[in-house]
Amino acid sequence: MNWTTPADLKKQLERLWKKGTLPNALISKTCLFPLTLTLRTPSASDITKHLHAVRDWTEMLNAMRHIRLIRHTVKNRVQGTQTIPHKVVIETLEDALALLDKHDTARQILALHALTIEKAPFLLPWLAQNALTAHRHATEWERLLTLAVWMRDNPAPGIYLRQVDLPGIHTKFIERNRTILSQLFQHALPEQSVNRACSGMDQFEPRYGFRTKPLRIRFRVLDAALSPFPTIAHPDITLDSESFAALSLMGCRIFIVENESCFLAFPYLENALVIFGAGYCWDVLKPAHWLQKCSIYYWGDIDTHGFRILDHLRAILPRTHSFLMDEPTLLAYSAFWDKEPSPVRHPLSRLTPSEQSVFTALQTDLFSQNLRLEQERIHFSDLRKILDSLVQP
Repeated sequence: MNWTTPADLKKQLERLWKKGTLPNALISKTCLFPLTLTLRTPSASDITKHLHAVRDWTEMLNAMRHIRLIRHTVKNRVQGTQTIPHKVVIETLEDALALLDKHDTARQILALHALTIEKAPFLLPWLAQNALTAHRHATEWERLLTLAVWMRDNPAPGIYLRQVDLPGIHTKFIERNRTILSQLFQHALPEQSVNRACSGMDQFEPRYGFRTKPLRIRFRVLDAALSPFPTIAHPDITLDSESFAALSLMGCRIFIVENESCFLAFPYLENALVIFGAGYCWDVLKPAHWLQKCSIYYWGDIDTHGFRILDHLRAILPRTHSFLMDEPTLLAYSAFWDKEPSPVRHPLSRLTPSEQSVFTALQTDLFSQNLRLEQERIHFSDLRKILDSLVQP
C-alpha cells in the first residue's frame, strides 16, 4: 500500500528545511502556517480489501504528535461507514521544528539573527533568504559580519587581501570564505562598487576592488641590439604587465610560442622577441599598445585548443599570423600524431580560411580521431626554414 506514513510526512518537512523555506521563516516570519502536507490515503477498494491495514494506518497517524488530522467519513458498501484521515496540517513553525528535531538549530539561527541585528543590520534582508547558509558558517559568522561592515565602509579598497587589518581576520580566512563573502559583499555594496565584468571565485579580488597579483610576461630577446642589458645579449626576462607595456619596441617582430622548450630554443633573429604564451592568458598583453605596431606571429600545437588559443589572441592582436599550423605540416608529421584529451567542439570566428580548414578537419576527425600534433615534435630545421621565409624583406 502506497499510503503516506509518518516518515513520509517528515520527509516533506525535511525538503522544506533543506530548501531553506522553514529556516528562513524563523527570520522573515513568513506566513507558512497552518501548512497542509500531502497525504496519500486508502481508496475505497483498500477499505474493502484491507480494512485492518487501513485501521493500523489510521492509528499510526493518530499517534503522531505536532500534527492536526482532518478526517472525513467514507461510506463503504462492504465495510460500512469508516472515518479516516483526509488531510494533515502543521499548525505552527514550532510544531514543524519539533517534528524535525530542529529546535537547537533554530536557536542557533536566531542567535545569528540577533548578532546580525547588532553588527550588520543592512544584511538582514540577505539573512532572511539565506538562513541555512549563514548557519553553515555559524562558527565564523561574527568575523564574516566584521568583513562585510568593513567592505561597506571601504568599497573598492585598492589593496591586497594581505593588507586587510581586522581583529581575528587573516588572508587565509578571507580566501577560504570567498564564496560566502561574495554573497555578503554583493548585498553590502552599491552596484557601482562591484566590477561585474569579473565573475567566479578566481576573480574575487578584482570583482570587489582588491589589488591582484600582477600578470607576468616572459620573453627572450632574440636580437642583441634590443637587449636592455649591455653585457647580456639575449636575456630571458619576466616583467609584470604594466612594465611590459612601458617598453618601446614598436616595429619589431614578436613571436609567441606555447611550449617552453620551443621558447627556450627559439633561434636568434634580427629585430625580434619571443614570448612564452602558456595558454589563454592574453589579457596580460592588452596594456602593451605598442604591440599593435609590431608584426605578430603565433605558433601553437596543431589541435583544436591550439586554434582556440590563436582565436583568443586575435581578439587582442587581430593581425596575428600563425605559422607551422597548416595542413602540409600536419600531414608531414603523421608519425608523431597524438590524441587530444578533450577537443574544442564549438566554432571559432577569427581564423583565416586555411586555418579554419585545418580546425574543421580536426573537429570532424577527418585524418584521425581527436588528432593533435604538438609543436615540440616539429623538427627545428623546419622552424628555421619558415622563419627564413617570414623575415624576408
